[in-house]
Amino acid sequence: MKKIKKMNIVSKLHQKFVVDTIKKTDWKKGTQNPLIVELDPTAVCDMACPGCISEDIIATKNSFTNQRLLELGKEFKENGVKGVIFIGGGEPLAHSASGELIKYFGNNDISVGITTNGTYIDRYMEEIALYSNWTRVSVDAATNKMFEILRPTKGGGSKFEHIINNMRELSKIKKGKLGFSFLIRTEAEGDGMVSNVHEIYDAAVLAKDIGCDYFEVKPSYNYKNNIAHSLVKHTEERIKQIKEQLDKLQDLVSEDFSIVKAITLDDSLTGAKHKQVKDYHFCPATQLRTLVTPVGTFVCPYWRGKDNFKIGDAKVTNFSELWNGEQRQKVEAWLDPSVHCASLHCLRHETNLEVIKMINDIENGKTIEIVDEFDRFI
Repeated sequence: MKKIKKMNIVSKLHQKFVVDTIKKTDWKKGTQNPLIVELDPTAVCDMACPGCISEDIIATKNSFTNQRLLELGKEFKENGVKGVIFIGGGEPLAHSASGELIKYFGNNDISVGITTNGTYIDRYMEEIALYSNWTRVSVDAATNKMFEILRPTKGGGSKFEHIINNMRELSKIKKGKLGFSFLIRTEAEGDGMVSNVHEIYDAAVLAKDIGCDYFEVKPSYNYKNNIAHSLVKHTEERIKQIKEQLDKLQDLVSEDFSIVKAITLDDSLTGAKHKQVKDYHFCPATQLRTLVTPVGTFVCPYWRGKDNFKIGDAKVTNFSELWNGEQRQKVEAWLDPSVHCASLHCLRHETNLEVIKMINDIENGKTIEIVDEFDRFI
């Protein structure tokens, strides 16, 4: 029987292109280029989701110009970037040049991932279908009623049916994977938040009916009052309900449909009682990945919009100059995960532990296991 899978990013680190990068890097200086870029084309969004983690950034309504966004795409290629994730920030497909950039990457051997609210899929249906390796739509609901509460449009009302129809149409012609993302929300988040826990199973049924390849369940995080991405501590009753819903999902798993648990979901289901202890003092993940936005380039998405973690401005700086610049070196030298990231449950914690082990093994002459390339999104 197929089983519910926990997202596994450690195995990806043993692909040859990653191992080669780790081997050739002088870790006192850092990598010559990132392998993966998370890209916010724009801070503009058509939705007004309560508890939005990027509400301060969205308020700026900042965007790359079409010309600069397309220039950046070429600079990523010149600098050896292997994959780009369109994300936000705002809604990445709201940018008028996103379709052209997706096509450029697809034609130049740069893998494409897209995280979207789904409202503009129809605008770039052909480009997404042909060139996106995966497209994950954030829905968080099984019904229009719940969706309208959690993901209302700025003008009021709901785009639920439009988004579901976009996903159905994409599922018919896509070459890559299509995912349905469900972020768990409960009253524990405060500010009048309601629970969507009772809709987890029904949302997965909907995802399978749409033609999605997978359904991903994600935990919710605190982000206000400088609590930086610590897991929300749900009540025991809500945790029990979540587990009951997850148990039912097993019946939906098939050869063509997967259920995926986000890396930190299990931690959230223990009541987030334990901190994620980081006893290392540099972050290899920030050397292999980075975040580029119209409000700045940052060491990682957890620190989107935070000036202390800003390594440059891609609006006005060539990406190669930015990556090899003095500001990035200063931030990387200052950044200490054991201090600055102590309170958060980081998706890249396991990555850091594995890369540090690989670095030590290489220094000690040990053989590193290498696997064939299967997924560039490390």
